[in-house]
Amino acid sequence: MNWIEQRNELIVKKMKLDKFFSIFLEKFERKMDPDNTETDIWKLYKSKLKEYDKISYGIRTADYWISKNV
Repeated sequence: MNWIEQRNELIVKKMKLDKFFSIFLEKFERKMDPDNTETDIWKLYKSKLKEYDKISYGIRTADYWISKNV
């Protein structure tokens, strides 16, 4: 797979996570106590946030290599 295809796939994944976060926060924001972050809601939020960070890093990496090959 080339860098452009990989970047495009990562962008789609990122867009799906953006939608997830919008719906998730709309539904659970009031149940997310910042003083108690050991709940199941927070665990799901944190795991999705880690996934989001990895995808963002992958997009930046792909952008770097695409710019080097131009």
